[in-house]
Amino acid sequence: MLLTAVIFILLCGVAYTVSTRRATDAVTTPVDAEKPPHELVRNARASANERIVWETNIGGSGNETPVSIFRKNNEIYVFGNTDSNDADFVGLTQGKRRGFGARLSIAGRTLAFTVFDFTVAKAIPTLSGFAVAGNEGSVAGLYLLSDALTVTGQTAMPATHELSAVGLYVFDNRYFLVAESLDEITGKKSILLHIYTMGLAREREKVFSHTYGLQFLDILPYADGYILAAAARFQDLGYLTVARFSTIGEPAYADVDLGYAYTPTAFLPLGNGYAAVCDNAGKCELLLLSAELRKTDLKFLTEKPNANEKTLFYAGATYAYTGEKLVELSDDGRIVGAVEFAPQKITSFCRNEAAAFAAGVSDAGIEIAMIGKTATQTVRLQAAAPTQVLLCAGGTDLLFAADTHAATPDCGDWFGGADVWIGKATLAVTQTP
Repeated sequence: MLLTAVIFILLCGVAYTVSTRRATDAVTTPVDAEKPPHELVRNARASANERIVWETNIGGSGNETPVSIFRKNNEIYVFGNTDSNDADFVGLTQGKRRGFGARLSIAGRTLAFTVFDFTVAKAIPTLSGFAVAGNEGSVAGLYLLSDALTVTGQTAMPATHELSAVGLYVFDNRYFLVAESLDEITGKKSILLHIYTMGLAREREKVFSHTYGLQFLDILPYADGYILAAAARFQDLGYLTVARFSTIGEPAYADVDLGYAYTPTAFLPLGNGYAAVCDNAGKCELLLLSAELRKTDLKFLTEKPNANEKTLFYAGATYAYTGEKLVELSDDGRIVGAVEFAPQKITSFCRNEAAAFAAGVSDAGIEIAMIGKTATQTVRLQAAAPTQVLLCAGGTDLLFAADTHAATPDCGDWFGGADVWIGKATLAVTQTP
C-alpha cells in the first residue's frame, strides 16, 4: 500500500454560537426548560485549532460521558450519560446517573435534547429511530426510540440478578441484548443473552457460563446460527471461549487455550476464519482460527513490548491496534498497511469510502489515525484527561465526541466536571506524486 499524506483543510477560525436549548424527558423526569445559551465563541478561547470547523459542549458541574455519535437524516445524534443536576441538566437528582440524547443540525446547532430514566450502554440506529441497551439501576433493558428521541417501546431482563448491559445487535430482524452478571461471592461473571422480535417479544433466553468467569467480546453470524466470543481466565491461564448457538439450540462451547496468562481483548472474522488479539507480555499477539474454530497460527504484531492496550476491529477490512501502530491486516493476518500510533487505548473506529479511522486517548489528549488506500495520517486534539472519544465519518468530514475535564487550546470548559465535547473537522484526502 502506498502510504502518502492526508491533509485536513485548514479553515479560518469561525465564531460559533449555540442557541438556548429546551430539554424534555423521554419518560417522566421533570427537567427545567430554561437552559443557558452557549455563547462562548472561538476567539474568546486561548487559541483556536483551525482543524475544527465548529464545536459545542454538553454538560453540568458533574460528569458527562459520550457513548455513541451518529449521522442520520442529515442530522447528528449523540448519546451519553450524566450525573449532573445543573446547567444542561437542571432539575435532575444530583448524583443519579442517567442517559441523555442530543439531536444537532449538521452545522452543530441543538435541535432536541432528551434525558432518560436509564443509562446508555450502547445505541444503534434503526429504520424508525434508535435501539438502546441500558440500565435502570441493576435492571438491564432494551429501549426503542424515535428519531425525535422519545421512547416508543421498552423491555427488561429479569431483576433476579444484578445485570449490566454490555451489547446490542440486530440480526435476522431480531434484537440481541447482552448483559453481564457478577457473582459477588465467587467474583466470576456470566453472560445473559435475550433475543427479541422487532415487536420486543422475547423469543429466547440463553445463559453462557463456565467454572471460570467470562468477559463478553462479540456476537457474530455463524453458519446457520450465531457465535458468541468471550475472554476467560482459569488457574492463571487465558482462554478464548467461543459458543456456537442457534435461536432454538443450546450453546456448544469451544475453549481455545492460549497457553499463558494473557486473555484476548477482541474477536473478529478474518479471511475464511477468525482472529483474536491479546496482550502477551506487552506484545500484541494475533491468534488465527479456522472456520471450524481450530487454532492455525500465532503472529506477533509489535516490534517491541509496550504498556498500551491492544485491540482488533473491522471497518470494511480488518485492522489491529498493536499498542504502537495502527495496522491493516490481510486475510491471512499479514500487515499490509500501517501508521505509527501510540495512545494508551483505542475507544472508537469508523470509515468512509476513502479510509478507516481509529480514535484513542492518551495523557496528551485525543489522537486520531487514518489508513486509506492512498494515504495515512495522524491528528492530535488537546483535551484534558479524556477517557472516551467517538468518531463518525462522512464523505468529507469527521465528527467527534469526547469527554474532557478542563479548557485547553483546542476546547472550551463551559460547565465544570467532565463535559461532552462535540466537534466537526473537514477532511480532504489528496494524493501526492
